[in-house]
Amino acid sequence: MSEIPSEPPSRSFKGKVAIVTGAGCAGDGIGNGRAISILLADDGCDVICVDRDLSWATKTCDIANSKPGRGNAIPAQGDVTSAADCEGVVQLALSTFGRLDILVNNVGVAGAPGTAVDVDMEQWSKSLEINVSSMVLMAKYAVPAMAKNDGENKGAIVNMGSVAGLKGGTPHLLYPTSKGAIVNMTRAMAAHHAKDGIRVNCVCPG
Repeated sequence: MSEIPSEPPSRSFKGKVAIVTGAGCAGDGIGNGRAISILLADDGCDVICVDRDLSWATKTCDIANSKPGRGNAIPAQGDVTSAADCEGVVQLALSTFGRLDILVNNVGVAGAPGTAVDVDMEQWSKSLEINVSSMVLMAKYAVPAMAKNDGENKGAIVNMGSVAGLKGGTPHLLYPTSKGAIVNMTRAMAAHHAKDGIRVNCVCPG
């Protein structure tokens, strides 16, 4: 029987490059995107921190870069419902670091309030665009970039879902609907891109 190693496997992401969307947070708070960005940098990953509010993304980078020996975090302003912005963020990773290994699709909103009876359909459509379609847009440009990497394991995409997407929820219809869509979208994306050496997973906090 082989010996059980006494040390855990390395968590080092040195030499890897990540994009985290929704990486900002108001003030000194630590939201999911900020925490993910900081932890990736802690483990040596270079990180593009994307947010619509550049000052929020910059604050995240300041925290991530506050100690020596970490990965380099740089801020980027972008609207992930814009194809041009999504493509631009991926190109920023390639031009700055020469590669892209990880995409964390973290952007999400509570979205349109109400039930099927009283929800505003214009707000509904916009909320789905932010919570679901933005992840497709980012993957549209990230997957070809990852596919250029050497080796069998070329990249990884993590889509941020929610336990509400697994169990449903009240009082509003939009949020659990959109998060449920992310769960099944992730399953489909994982099947589509496994042949490219790209893993796709969904994290469901809650």
